[in-house]
Amino acid sequence: MGGDGLDLRAVELPITPGAEWRTDLTGEPLREDVPSAGRTTVSPCEGLSVSQDVFESVLRDHARGHPAARVERGTLLESFELADGGVLASVVEPATGRARRVRARWMIAADGARSGIRQRLGIAMDGPDDLGRQEMIAFRADLTGWTGAHPRGIYFLTATGAALIWTHADDRWIISRPGTPDGEDPATVVRDVLGLPDLKLDVLAGGPWTAAAQSAARYAHGPVFLAGDAAHRFPPAGATGVSTAMHDVHNLAWKIAAVAHGHGDDRLLASYAAEREPVGRRNAEETGAAWSRLFDGGAAPFSGRSLSQIDMGYQYRSPIVVDDGGPDADPPGADYEQSAAPGCRAPHLWLPGGTSTVDLFDDRFTLLTAEPGSAWRDALRRPAVPVASHVMTDPGWPDLYGVAPDGAVLVRPDGHVAWRSRTASSDPVADLRNALTTCTGG
Repeated sequence: MGGDGLDLRAVELPITPGAEWRTDLTGEPLREDVPSAGRTTVSPCEGLSVSQDVFESVLRDHARGHPAARVERGTLLESFELADGGVLASVVEPATGRARRVRARWMIAADGARSGIRQRLGIAMDGPDDLGRQEMIAFRADLTGWTGAHPRGIYFLTATGAALIWTHADDRWIISRPGTPDGEDPATVVRDVLGLPDLKLDVLAGGPWTAAAQSAARYAHGPVFLAGDAAHRFPPAGATGVSTAMHDVHNLAWKIAAVAHGHGDDRLLASYAAEREPVGRRNAEETGAAWSRLFDGGAAPFSGRSLSQIDMGYQYRSPIVVDDGGPDADPPGADYEQSAAPGCRAPHLWLPGGTSTVDLFDDRFTLLTAEPGSAWRDALRRPAVPVASHVMTDPGWPDLYGVAPDGAVLVRPDGHVAWRSRTASSDPVADLRNALTTCTGG
C-alpha cells in the first residue's frame, strides 16, 4: 500500500465492518449484513472507515507536499469564460479582497452537488432530485454500552427509520431520520431515536438534507470536466459517492497528463465523458434503488448489482478501449468477479514480496506477459508512449487474465485493461503499435 493509504490507515475508525438493523439502539439485532472475513481475493486492501473531514485533511496534506501542486484555501471562483482553447477565470480572496485572473488549459469542476460551474455551463442533472427529506443531527455521546468499543459501520433503527453512524473516535456520531426539523429539541430527538431517554449528549450541528439519485447530462464541456458531486448525486448507501468521485479523477488525471506530455490529444480527453457518464447513470440507478430498501429489515439493499460490483465491476466501452468480443462483464444483477476483459479493472493478483498487480499501474501503460510472451516484450523496444513491462510468474495469471501463456495484456495508468491478445501474434510490433495508438486516442 502506498504512503497515502498508510496515512489513512493511521486515522481510520476501528469499526466492526458491516451494517446492523435494530428497532432502536437498545434492542437486539434484527439482522446483520457482514462482509466476508479473511484476506480479500479481489483487492490488496480492505476498506476503511474515515470521516470526510479527516479524509480531506489527509488528501490536502499530500497535495501540499507535491512539488507540482499549489493549494490555495480561502479563494473563491467568481466567474470564468472559455477562451483560446482554455479557461480564463476570475478569483478573489474574500479575506483580503484581492482579485486576480487565472488562465488554465483545463478546469476540473469539483465544486459539489450545487456546482456553480455546472449551472454556468447549463448542464442539467438527470434523475430524481427528491428521494426523501432527512434531518441530520451531529452529536457527542458515549454509546459504547450499546455498541461496544468497535461499533458497526452503520446502524439502521427501524422504529424511526433513522440511521446512526460513528464519525470520530472522540464519541462523535450522526443520526439521520426521515422528515424535516420541526422545532423539537435536537437532543430530545436523538434520545428518542436511540431509545435512551437519559443519555448524556452534546448536540454539535444539525439541519435538513434531501437524498437524490442524479447524474449530469454531460460530464464535459470543452476544457471543463465535471467530477465528484458536481457530476453525480447519490444517496449515502454504501458510500458510493466518494468512491465514484475518486474513480472520476483517476480516469481523468492520466489523460490530462498524457496530453500535457504530448502522448494524446482532444480525442483522449473526450473519452472521459464517454467512459464516466454511463458509470454515473448506473450508480445513480443502483444507489437510488438501494436507498429505498435500506430500512426494510428483510431486504438486501444491494439486490441489483452488489456493492462490490458497483465499486469495482464497471466496464468502460469507448473508442480508446480495444474490444475483444467478450461478453458484458457488468450485467444488471451481477456480483463482482474479476475480469481482464478490455475496459474492466485489471484483476488483483498477489506478487512476490506481498505487493499486488494493482501496485504496478501508476503513471504509464503496463504490458503484462508470462515468460513465453517474450515476443511481446521484444516489440516494446521503442514504444510511442511510455510503457512498463512486467513478467508474471504466478501460474494462475493466464487463467485470471483470460489469455494463453504466450498472450499479453495492456493496462492503462488508471488500472483498467486497454487491450489484450489472448495468444501470440504473427506481428506483435504492429499489434502493440496499433493498440497504443487506439488507447491514446489516435
